Amino acid sequence: MFRFIASFILVRLAIIVYMNVSLFASAERIDCFPERESTYSSYSKEACLARNCLFDENASPDAIQCFLRPNYGYIVQSDVQQTENGMRLRLQRNQAIASMFPEPINNVILEIQYYTNDIIRFKLYDEDNQRYEVPIPLASRSDQVSSPQYEFIYSSNSSHDNISSFAVQRRADRALLFDTSPGGLVLNNQFLQIVTRLQSSHVYGFGENNHDTLKHNVDEHKTWGIFARDQGTNWNTNANNYGSHPFYIVMEQLPNSDSLPSGNMHGVLLLNSNAMDYSFSSLPSLTIRTIGGILDFFVFLGPKPEQVIQQYTWLVGRSILPPYWSLGFQLARWDYSNLTHMQMVVKRNRDAGIPLDIQYADIDYMDARKIFTVDPNHYDGLKEYFAQLNADGVRTIVILDPGMIDDQLYYQPTIQGIEEDVFIKWDNRSTLVKGSCWPGDVFFPDFFLNRTYIWWSRWISDFRRVNVSFDGLWIDMNEPALFDTNNDAPWNWWLTGSNHTLKCPQNQWEDPPYRTKAVFRYDGNDNRAARISDRTMCMSVRQGEIDLETGQPKYRHYDVHSLYGWSQTKPTLDIMRSITGKRSLVLPRSTFVGSGQWSGHWLGDNDAEWHEMKRSLVGMVEFNWFGIPFNGADICGFGGTPTEEMCIRWMQVGAFYPFSRNHNVQGTPDQDPASWSTSAVPIMASALRIRYTLLPYYYTLFYRAHTQGSTVIRPLFHEYPTDKVTLDIFLQFLIGSHLMIAPVTDNGTRQVQVYIPSSPWYNYYTGSKILVQKQWITMEAPLDTIPILLRGGTILPTQGYANNTKFSREQPFGLMIIMDSDGNADGELFYDDGESIDTISSKNYYHATFQWSSKNGQLAMNIVQNSYSHMSNLILNSLTFYGLDSVPAIIHVNGKQFHPTLRPNTNIVEVTGLQLSMSENHIFTSKGMTVAIHYYLLLGCFIIWVIQCHLFGH
Repeated sequence: MFRFIASFILVRLAIIVYMNVSLFASAERIDCFPERESTYSSYSKEACLARNCLFDENASPDAIQCFLRPNYGYIVQSDVQQTENGMRLRLQRNQAIASMFPEPINNVILEIQYYTNDIIRFKLYDEDNQRYEVPIPLASRSDQVSSPQYEFIYSSNSSHDNISSFAVQRRADRALLFDTSPGGLVLNNQFLQIVTRLQSSHVYGFGENNHDTLKHNVDEHKTWGIFARDQGTNWNTNANNYGSHPFYIVMEQLPNSDSLPSGNMHGVLLLNSNAMDYSFSSLPSLTIRTIGGILDFFVFLGPKPEQVIQQYTWLVGRSILPPYWSLGFQLARWDYSNLTHMQMVVKRNRDAGIPLDIQYADIDYMDARKIFTVDPNHYDGLKEYFAQLNADGVRTIVILDPGMIDDQLYYQPTIQGIEEDVFIKWDNRSTLVKGSCWPGDVFFPDFFLNRTYIWWSRWISDFRRVNVSFDGLWIDMNEPALFDTNNDAPWNWWLTGSNHTLKCPQNQWEDPPYRTKAVFRYDGNDNRAARISDRTMCMSVRQGEIDLETGQPKYRHYDVHSLYGWSQTKPTLDIMRSITGKRSLVLPRSTFVGSGQWSGHWLGDNDAEWHEMKRSLVGMVEFNWFGIPFNGADICGFGGTPTEEMCIRWMQVGAFYPFSRNHNVQGTPDQDPASWSTSAVPIMASALRIRYTLLPYYYTLFYRAHTQGSTVIRPLFHEYPTDKVTLDIFLQFLIGSHLMIAPVTDNGTRQVQVYIPSSPWYNYYTGSKILVQKQWITMEAPLDTIPILLRGGTILPTQGYANNTKFSREQPFGLMIIMDSDGNADGELFYDDGESIDTISSKNYYHATFQWSSKNGQLAMNIVQNSYSHMSNLILNSLTFYGLDSVPAIIHVNGKQFHPTLRPNTNIVEVTGLQLSMSENHIFTSKGMTVAIHYYLLLGCFIIWVIQCHLFGH
């Protein structure tokens, strides 16, 4: 019996070892058939072998069955060339192995550029043929790179036909940040693949996708597509959305540890605008596949998390400094139906005490959904109403789409657009490409043409002057989005009276040999294999100015598709700034690398679902990484109908989105704050009141994002990069470095589990010091409360609340002084007129720093820059202390004395009625200490006990 049991155990162990070895071997395999998950992929052993790959008939269901030969790749040639700022290597494909796809690139240049001390660039491109490269502006490389923090190394594998690999290594700790040793480098005309071993499994970023967690799970072996398409976050799971951001970050781990973070982070950008996808393996490794252009990589060495984002945004463009009014609360909905209803919604919210800074008009304000028109029946008087709102301090934004209706008899934007040759054409250069969208049959402008800029500028200017005034523009459908391309009829044919759709031809651009996950993910949706042009423009059409060498437009849509929204954004901002003379705001749906220097972004169509609320926290952080910190989701959900509890919780968290707007779809009930019950409205107003109080802090963070590239919203691991627990947290987030939000994101929940990474943190509402660190705690979260915590060591500027920023900007300032464990704190305030275009470059702004020392009992306010003249009309009126052990008897400043008080039932000490000029330096000195704070609390409890005894006769 014993022998039988022993034999059984040995067999089981052998099976387990075999399975683990097999899985490990599978993790090292390079997948040759990523699209096999689709029933339309024609996957089979024969199909695998046709790609000249290996096929494992005994592979487990979770293993890679069709995989690349290990000796496929490139061999470094002997003539390595040193360049002024790096080196250049010639690579030649190992032609003993046939290629996976047609048109292999046999001769390749690997060019390495030492870009700055902290950024290295390497490019892989065809030595024999010029290929498309992404035409976006980048910061120029440094002339002198004297202390590079990296090394570029390369080697050959003699056991695999001398196939070469290369790596980027951090000098300080020898960590490999980009390492192609797993193999898998494939370069073809329409299929480019590279594989890198990840330094750790703590990998984040890539977009725009509807990720359900912030950190990728490499063990899921999931593939994600990147390709701009009209698909919201509510498109089920594993979807690609409106923009393209092939940028990822890795929190590095200590060697020989259980994934313990070292505290270092690096980032990687693939500057490529073609359709692509990315996959992970348990090795861990990352595989990136794209179907055009070149492989153009930048590695950002940080090493601190914020430094990585600062380096990235330095390269691609710092984010906008949004107008101050755009930080206020905003209302929109698709289909107010008429102006009267819009007016009623605005009035009831203002009457209910809901602050309002921006009112939107969605496509229902248009006449038959044609842009540059106003519905004369349902929205007559819109111009006058928007002017009235402006007078009351409420700004207005209208939506525009790029698609122009095919009305060549009466619709002047199209008539003039044809005359001025601004629309995308077929290759014959005479026939306009016509698709379907909201108004029916439409043409799309080519924003790579200078003449389109002139036409677009004129029509926006005339529309604003004649039809309706607006302070900013909301750009929708600019992926570009077309209805039912390649299908028989558009879904809205019964509204437009046209059953025309764009039908794309069959050729190498429309049906590439590899479609990417951004396409095959949707196989079967229309009872057929998906095509890359579905729901958008044909890939084979050309765009841009005429290339003098070829006589053809410079680009194919195949290459610049994901740049369509990018190409429209800067011209739109330039126009708005030109005609308003102000900073203005452009809010596009489709974005690309660098879009943040001209715009914000809303996260697109979501649904009134709790999991969508969670997704919004992921998207909000990711777009801060992408250099677009002014972002947020549609509060309470765009589609569907939220419950009152859901909308309360979403308004609470949405009050802290950088871009805070309540918006929903047609055919659903109103969900603006004042549409809810009398018990819900004050809860929503309370969250917004906190937001408005903190707007000077938000604005200062945006100043830092604009000038230094820092994030506004960040995950906990940015501030605690060596704390492994923080690496998985995304349902808590930081505003700057010292304000934490821990929202309720589940139905019926009245408590939240909050991770406290350090000490001290304080309860925003009570001032109670949280005495633990590196522990989870339970915080009460009744329906009227969103948990907010303050980190010791900072001074946050605040300003009084009002019903919009026109009036809140006239309210007194305050300072929240939150002490660290040593009793110190510091902070800053940036302020200007909130809307001029160049206040920073012209130095027409105000900047002050604040420092508190408990040891000295002193607060110093020092003005660094004071060129905003209106600041002399504003006052500092209050100080709020968190972390004082005792209440100071007196605060002295400018020869005056003030008596601090304890806010009832809290540990918060307040000094009010200061009436001090914000345009002068001040030194505050505390003198003497009264009874310690905890004695005040004990006295309060005693008084309550005496009253209870008296009332109840005990």
